[in-house]
Amino acid sequence: MRALLINPWIYDFAAYDLWSKPIGILTIAAHLKNAGWEISFIDCLDRFDPDLEHYLGKPAHTTPFGNGTYHSEEIEKPVIFEKLPRKFKRYGFPLKFFLQKLDKEVRPDIILVTSGMTYWYPSYADTIKILKKRFPDTPVVLGGIYASLCHEHAQKYSGADLVYKGSDIDKMLREICRLSGVRPVGNIVHSGKPVCPDYTLYPRLNYATIRTSIGCPFRCTYCGWHLLDRSYSRMDTGSVVAYIEYLNKKLSVKNISFYDDALLYEADSHIIKIMEGIIKKNVAANFHTPNGLHNRFMTSDIARLFKKCGFVKPRLALETSSDVKQRETGSKTTNDDFLKAIGCLRDAGYGSGEIGAYILIGLPGQQIAEVEETIRFAAGHKIRIFLEEYSPIPGTADYIKSGMPENADPLLHNNSAFPLHDTAQSREYQRIKATIVTLNKWH
Repeated sequence: MRALLINPWIYDFAAYDLWSKPIGILTIAAHLKNAGWEISFIDCLDRFDPDLEHYLGKPAHTTPFGNGTYHSEEIEKPVIFEKLPRKFKRYGFPLKFFLQKLDKEVRPDIILVTSGMTYWYPSYADTIKILKKRFPDTPVVLGGIYASLCHEHAQKYSGADLVYKGSDIDKMLREICRLSGVRPVGNIVHSGKPVCPDYTLYPRLNYATIRTSIGCPFRCTYCGWHLLDRSYSRMDTGSVVAYIEYLNKKLSVKNISFYDDALLYEADSHIIKIMEGIIKKNVAANFHTPNGLHNRFMTSDIARLFKKCGFVKPRLALETSSDVKQRETGSKTTNDDFLKAIGCLRDAGYGSGEIGAYILIGLPGQQIAEVEETIRFAAGHKIRIFLEEYSPIPGTADYIKSGMPENADPLLHNNSAFPLHDTAQSREYQRIKATIVTLNKWH
């Protein structure tokens, strides 16, 4: 049996590769391969594809740590955004290059397409339309974030034969069996042992993304991860260390990004053991925390291990310095927690320019003055600031507060476009962004 797996483009006003890899579909690939399937994989966001570099006539833009900008092409802007004064683009493979990739593919028995942000759905629909035209007799399954959070919308507009909701791998694998006619079903379902993303599917791997846990034990009002993974569980630390060692020593990966939602939670039984294992195995890599770290769980011991392991430019999740807003959004942190975390990292040897903090802008009911005060608070401690624009996520408490209709077009979830419907507010956002650029130059 042969499966073709696709990670589609991004259609948006802006996109940046912050160590982004489709962990879910790569894990599905590992299960299928273990069951004897032949796997073909096309990642339209793979900046380092050797064929792409040859096609474009230049190497991918990248930083020393592996992140960087995608190739992009301007495309027609959706009508809903026609009044927004920004260019709308396809990020990733050029269309012609993607079609050339497909021309080389043997007819698969099933096609699996993953999805990311809900507001990128036009790219998923376009991808599936192309796939259905190229392989008209092969069933197409759409899974991932959009397929789960906007299930009915995806069923109506994606063009997939099956839109899979949720993260139950056993159930997903059974659906694959059913659609492709594999019998018996039991030969594909995993045994319960840890199965990690299959990064051997990439012709060149400049970084890897991992999640050592599923779900999140917290319920921040603006976050929707608990809607995707209803329960919280973690991988065995020994398995995590072995996998990291494999990535580093067998696949020569020098940059590894942790995308856990609560990496420091119950650290003694998890991340500390992982870091101690990394040190013991002499893993030589840079580690990254793009999701933001919980301030209250940072300790001097964790910070020292971070430094010893090679964690680069750790990012803290401040979100807001307003104690009222902190409590309203789930009591994730306090300002004292934040200052303690900075102190721990500095004592461990991180300079001011190496420590970053995420600040949210555009939360329902949030005033510009609150954002400016948060920026002053963070900048006063001489750390880098990363501004995160609020995106309304269906099913979350803040989605209702945002005033977004329940059946709104998912395009309106876009964190870039959401604040731009208010011209005055848009000008304020641009002014704040310019201020942060200046502040970060100082650090």
